[in-house]
Amino acid sequence: MTNKHLKNKTRSIRLNPLIAAMRNSINDKNVQSIALSVIMVGGMAAMPSANAQDLDTAQAETDTKASSQGMETIIVTSRKRVENLQDTPLSITALGSTKLDELGIENFDDYALMLPSLSYQSSGPGLSQVYMRGASDGGSGNASGSQPGVAIYLDEQPVTAIGRNLDLHIYDIERVEAIAGPQSTLFGASAQSGTIRIITNKPQMDFFEGGFDVSYGTTKSGDASHSLEGFVNLPVSENIAIRLVAWTKKDGGYIDNIAGTRTYGLLTDGGNFSTVEENNDALVKENFNELTNSGARVALKVNLNDNWSATASYLTQKQETEGVWFQDSENPSGEINDLEVQRFFPDTMDDEFNQAALTIEGDLGSSSLVYAGSFMERDVQYFNDYSDYADYFSTSWIQTYGCEYYGTADADCSSMAIFYNDDNKYKRNTHELRLQSTDNDSLQYIVGLYYEDASHDYRQEWEMNGMAQGADFRQFGEANLWYLTDQKRADKQSAVFGEVSYSFTDQLTTTVGARWFKNESTLLGVSGYGLIAPGSPIINVDSKDDDSDSIFKFNLSYKLDDKKMVYLTWSEGYRPGGINRDETALVPRIYKPDIVTNTELGWKTMWLENNLRWNGAVYHMQWDDMQFTRYDASYGSPVGLTINASESTIVGIESDLTYLLTTDWTVSAAFNFNQAELSADLLVGSNLSPDGTELPNVPDFKGNLTSRYNFAIGDYRSFAQVVYAYVGETYSDIYKYKTSDLNLDRRDINSSYSIVNLSAGINMGSWGVNLYVDNLTDERAELSRGSARWDSTVTVNRPRNLGIRYHMLFE
Repeated sequence: MTNKHLKNKTRSIRLNPLIAAMRNSINDKNVQSIALSVIMVGGMAAMPSANAQDLDTAQAETDTKASSQGMETIIVTSRKRVENLQDTPLSITALGSTKLDELGIENFDDYALMLPSLSYQSSGPGLSQVYMRGASDGGSGNASGSQPGVAIYLDEQPVTAIGRNLDLHIYDIERVEAIAGPQSTLFGASAQSGTIRIITNKPQMDFFEGGFDVSYGTTKSGDASHSLEGFVNLPVSENIAIRLVAWTKKDGGYIDNIAGTRTYGLLTDGGNFSTVEENNDALVKENFNELTNSGARVALKVNLNDNWSATASYLTQKQETEGVWFQDSENPSGEINDLEVQRFFPDTMDDEFNQAALTIEGDLGSSSLVYAGSFMERDVQYFNDYSDYADYFSTSWIQTYGCEYYGTADADCSSMAIFYNDDNKYKRNTHELRLQSTDNDSLQYIVGLYYEDASHDYRQEWEMNGMAQGADFRQFGEANLWYLTDQKRADKQSAVFGEVSYSFTDQLTTTVGARWFKNESTLLGVSGYGLIAPGSPIINVDSKDDDSDSIFKFNLSYKLDDKKMVYLTWSEGYRPGGINRDETALVPRIYKPDIVTNTELGWKTMWLENNLRWNGAVYHMQWDDMQFTRYDASYGSPVGLTINASESTIVGIESDLTYLLTTDWTVSAAFNFNQAELSADLLVGSNLSPDGTELPNVPDFKGNLTSRYNFAIGDYRSFAQVVYAYVGETYSDIYKYKTSDLNLDRRDINSSYSIVNLSAGINMGSWGVNLYVDNLTDERAELSRGSARWDSTVTVNRPRNLGIRYHMLFE
């Protein structure tokens, strides 16, 4: 990312060479190559403009607009209409294109740090579970489990996934919006405690623009990183425009895979016990966790006539990783240090997605009609070392199943080393039709229909190449298959939704919203050991369930004057119910939807002649029929199951402030304080968490502070910036005690951490250079911990990273 966000203006240039270059490039089969060739041949100028979903082009040519005095006006579309942030009675943190660029945001971890209401646990890129306002169930991310409680949108389409957030590379993005609190009336399932929206830039017809960016960085005790990004907005005619974007990025590693050994127990020759020791010498490597991310986006906008327009887009991204993003310095062996692990099989992930979308908008006079349809496919292949699970000193019973098995083996075992192979195929198509008012009458409305059809096919294999052989060791007809989950999950959602606002006076407005929804879930497939395991039969599931309900919202806002507003909101948010792979005496086959009920008092204010903006909210949320997914032997099943087990209460305050001290010096701060606790005892199997137990993965306090100063060096615009972010400590689990010992708190604590980022830059007319230092103090942020008793790993952030960004502009 670079500071290319300059004021857009119409340019008079010759487009014929650019169009010819584009046509010559179209024969290339690689979309990314097409986009980059257009960008590099055509020459690029100025920053990408930001339109707010093309609902009002004149109003939303840029993501921020300068007010007559003071700071910029932030435009958002969090209520599916173009609005000034200060006129929206919602708790929203909006990072527009300028802010994204100034903060150097490139991925999920970057923007998550700057959103105080958002918390998460992560085991690496694209492997996060996201929470807002403290509504965290601490679930395992099991693909057969409950849906997330935060909806993530890419433009008009939800892309929410269990344990696999879509980690889109942030480039040429109009805005990232974090809408805190239940948003299910407009955004449906999983918008239970909030919604994250990533909004891409759309084609513009009244000017040509483009740009390219190059960056290079070095990581302390790690390898170098680099990226190349480019975009071009090309008006083809008065009524047609194309926007092309492409990027390629590589993040160097900083985790070392060091030499080590594993000891496995064996039962051979009719039951004789022995051990075998294996090493990882062939895989020892410094800085072995590498990420590459490449992708492209093309969008075509056509004005069909004076009243109707259509925008079609296609986006593709491939993210590949090697290695792991956690360290094992807390391993009781004492052999493993900071930023080190011992891995005995290669760890890799390929995550590729493609999204096609079509939006049609029509002006009906006093209202507009919008159709938004999207189709996404996502394939994720994940290969993971699982050998610490089978180490004799961690789980000494493994050889009982994988070796002699009461004398029935035809060929003896030679090793218990296990690796994990996970193949996921996601499909999701969505359709939304909405009618909304566009005039300035006292009565405003939005009504709509929504349909979604999503499927997730996943085959998860735990393989043990050294296990014994024989009829009892090939339950699925495959040798070396220790355990298998092979299932297909399908979820359909239909809904009718709407919100109606009425202004009784210029100051007082009330809004009522509702959503009627119907969800259908099916789960089909098999789970079980690949060998005959005592008490653990093969589990087949072929079940279907549906549920329907209504949720509501009420909002009352009052303008104290034209710069200050207060509002009161009562709202509900939900997650759908679903189907368990197994049922036991403790856990039923079907789990119910869970509901969050929110009461919120908020304020939006401007002070000091628009030089000070102060927004915030205090809230109380009640979470009933809490779902969470867990594997626990005391449930009576060998698979992870989801239960509705308890209820929670969350009380908090969130606020953000931006102060324009001078025309060149801006200071901004934001924070969230949460008290998120169980409000009833949680007792499941042999686990007990009493009333008042803190919810997991939720800091009591999270905040950030940014200071940016703009100045001139000669005739050149320059800046210096410092960002400080703090995240409080969190608990790693929701289960506090075993019922057999109510004195020992079994939870681990993820320590609090502080991150300091520095940057400075200079713009030299047609080009500019930014220098940055991320994680100045080389802090180890503990993002999550291994959940099993034999897993002592901790996912950490990147060490101190120094780099340079260069951008080139042509006018």
